[in-house]
Amino acid sequence: MSAALDNLSVITDGRSRRSSSWDRTGGNVDCLTDLAPGATAVLLDTPGPGKVTHIWVTVMEYPGHDTLLRDAVIRMYWDNEKLPSVEAPLGDFFGLGHTLPPPFYMERRFVITSAALTVGINERAMNCYWPMPFQRAARIEVFNNGSRTLRIIYFHVDYELGAQPENCGYFHARFRQERELHGQDLMNLDGKDNYVLLETEGRGHYAGCFLYVDSGPGGWWGEGDDMIFIDHDPMPTINGTGTEDYFNNAWCYHSPFSYPYFGCPLLHKREDGGSYTTMYRFHIPDPVRFSTHIKVTMEHYWDAERTVSFTSVAFWYQDRPVPSGPALPHGKANYSLLHGEKGQKPPTLPDVDVTALEVPLREQGIGVRTICVIGQQHLHASGAVIIDSQGKEIEVALDVPDAGAYRVEVKPVYSVIEGPVSLRVGDGKPIEVAKETYLRETDGPYVNLGNVIAEGNRITVRASGTPIVPIHKIRLIRLD
Repeated sequence: MSAALDNLSVITDGRSRRSSSWDRTGGNVDCLTDLAPGATAVLLDTPGPGKVTHIWVTVMEYPGHDTLLRDAVIRMYWDNEKLPSVEAPLGDFFGLGHTLPPPFYMERRFVITSAALTVGINERAMNCYWPMPFQRAARIEVFNNGSRTLRIIYFHVDYELGAQPENCGYFHARFRQERELHGQDLMNLDGKDNYVLLETEGRGHYAGCFLYVDSGPGGWWGEGDDMIFIDHDPMPTINGTGTEDYFNNAWCYHSPFSYPYFGCPLLHKREDGGSYTTMYRFHIPDPVRFSTHIKVTMEHYWDAERTVSFTSVAFWYQDRPVPSGPALPHGKANYSLLHGEKGQKPPTLPDVDVTALEVPLREQGIGVRTICVIGQQHLHASGAVIIDSQGKEIEVALDVPDAGAYRVEVKPVYSVIEGPVSLRVGDGKPIEVAKETYLRETDGPYVNLGNVIAEGNRITVRASGTPIVPIHKIRLIRLD
């Protein structure tokens, strides 16, 4: 019988609570919206003592935002510590790594059915069952570490308030990534150049990890052994026999699988000959205990000229809260090395992904954010871009497949227009867009800005407004 079931019959004085993203107006917008780059949203903030028992998170699929699951970062702070004990990209924390977009997982009917973390057949249904006790306070946040707005995030954080045993450890998670690991020498006894999943000083126990391997073409990468150093042992205290052996499989991997304590839920071979592999090993019945120090490492044994990317999230409990690790790199610096090979196809005519304009406009110093929800109105997956023009005319460049004549049509978000807004294409005549009331399903018609000849495979739309210019969709119609 599992420990959770074994203790289920014990009646305590704990008080059950939940913090969630429910709509405080009584409507149905039960989610966080419009989390701009660099912004933080609070999922839980409560005094203790108590224990987090379950976290559920789901996100809307954002077309073109392939890095969504790496850009969203989950942080956890215990007992009013200033630095987080957990800081990891949302996807990697829950088993959706590799900087891959959500549709990639859905197309492969990806699931995780472990005892600690689960992902439902809907690729964005993420659940965490690691127990997380705290004494004085608990705070859980989502931080936008990317360059594009995070538009829709639903969450539940279930917890109970009440006294916790004094010997309870604090939950920790550490994200690490090495984008270019070269093969090691076979004669490796001390593990000095191994990949390090976790190193920490103190007393506690290691509870397991996810390991994401992004491999280029060239063969098997799994001969490296796990080596765990306990309490400053100069040589490995625990030695394994191979990477796939540590993750409780044998004789390589041939098909995905998922079990309560170990699994390989993603085993994908790419057209370029490389592969994406996700593995997990949770030491729930067999925690690796340490009194003063632990260092968990993995050899990377393959041909020296090859490079393979390792990314990991390690989970452990410690007798006091300690920082998860160094702050994560921002944006592209935190993406997988092979991410450039796996992006989605660029938008094709007649649809333009207006949310993709956020990054180039920000690079020009223009204030901009994207949104998916306005009051009770869902703008579906396409979203909208809100540009702070500061009363000046700004230029928005649109790439087109080739030179030629196009008609440009723009649909503003009429319901949030706060003053006069003018749009024009190229050097054409400005067209003023008035604030009007339309059905929520459409939020008004397209505005025809006229025809223009693309110059160098690019069309320029000029916009001005006070104080903002909200654009929901842009349609380009080829005329020749």
